Amino acid sequence: MDETILAPLRTAAAAVSDIGLAAMAGALATPALLHDASSGWAARRARRCRLLFTASATAGLLASLAWLWLQAISMTESPPLEALLGAGDIVTGTAFGRAWAGATLALAAGLALATACRYRAFPLRGLGLALVGVATAQACMGHAAAGGIGWLVPTMAVHRLATGLWAGSVFAATLVVLRGSPDPVDVVRYARRLSALATAALAGGVFTGAASAWHALGGSLAPLAPARASPWSIELEVKLALVAVAIALGVFNRFVVLPALPGAWPRFARVLRVEAVVLLAVLVVAAWLGSGEPPAM
Repeated sequence: MDETILAPLRTAAAAVSDIGLAAMAGALATPALLHDASSGWAARRARRCRLLFTASATAGLLASLAWLWLQAISMTESPPLEALLGAGDIVTGTAFGRAWAGATLALAAGLALATACRYRAFPLRGLGLALVGVATAQACMGHAAAGGIGWLVPTMAVHRLATGLWAGSVFAATLVVLRGSPDPVDVVRYARRLSALATAALAGGVFTGAASAWHALGGSLAPLAPARASPWSIELEVKLALVAVAIALGVFNRFVVLPALPGAWPRFARVLRVEAVVLLAVLVVAAWLGSGEPPAM
């Protein structure tokens, strides 16, 4: 199979994996945001987060397996079925293969734990640890580990978690919380906490993302100049533009719409839906960046 076909497919698999991780983080954060709500509406929203978590974990696991298969086809230059048989050598014989195994096992463990606790209290701490394991192992698979395990790996792991928490909380709001007739008291409390969580996650994501991008650019903004533009730098600029749009939507909701709740809930919901679409695009572009070659690499 030609690399011009394999590369977009690998990027698509990575994007689905990243989106799944974000949705899992949002599915864990939302019950915490509703932990002291007393209405039936809030209880139903929290229960549906279980379904979101298991569905997202399943999608992420399948995407991870597909990514390895595509990577095996690319590395072995073999037909798809033959490459599948050689995937084990990639896992055991390469650093990124072992990192992939760690991420996939952590993902599978999270899915198994969520399924096993189906009729008991949602194990937020255990599942949170599983997500930390996934994000750390995924950081070891990318450019952050190219020069060995240094400061870039934990920086990128925190970036993945922070960005995932920001995007995932908005995804969970769009897919779960915005449905049904909300309780006037609980919805105001939830919206305020969601805004605070998104702000904190955004701060962590911007700080760690800036550090990683600065390193990838070689400690200079020169690669972003039009005369030296590369596909990677253009993709970075697209990502930054999308992040700026998402931030503007969040600021609008926080300072203009949120004070008018609960009456402005429909408007709050509309802005959240638009923000969810923008953040989805951010994660897709981020996956594309991860598959490219930074100027300093």
